[in-house]
Amino acid sequence: MKKLKGVLASLAPTVGKALGGPLAGMGVKLIADRLGVSNTTDPAKLEEYIEKHPEVIPQLQEADNEFRRTLEERQIDLETFKIQVEDVQHSRMMFGDDPTPKAFAIIALLGFLGYIFMVTFNVPESDVLPNVILGYLGGLISGISSFFYGSSNNNKS
Repeated sequence: MKKLKGVLASLAPTVGKALGGPLAGMGVKLIADRLGVSNTTDPAKLEEYIEKHPEVIPQLQEADNEFRRTLEERQIDLETFKIQVEDVQHSRMMFGDDPTPKAFAIIALLGFLGYIFMVTFNVPESDVLPNVILGYLGGLISGISSFFYGSSNNNKS
């Protein structure tokens, strides 16, 4: 990966920056598709292909520009994204042994389940307020599970 990161950092700097982060797969797949080797996303095979076919360098640079445009369209700043990921990982490390977040999570989960039970068996006249509360509590539980388990399961780092 280091050798590939060196090749990409010099020929496709935007994708090179993304390697090692959560957007690496997207960048490598884009390059593989653009170079016509979409059957592989293995960095070693991709590096070997680039070394054997130096004529693909313009296509590689075009893929890098497309990746940069994609990031700009989606308003993704790689540096800010990396800082946010590191911040979340640091928070998990700092508060992993603290019982307060776990107690808060249990209380929120019990409150959420209790409210669902209450709304199910004691149907209110209007659906507006229960739907707002259920949406809020669902978002709260989603945030809590993202804190403890991550927002995606692609990378265990």
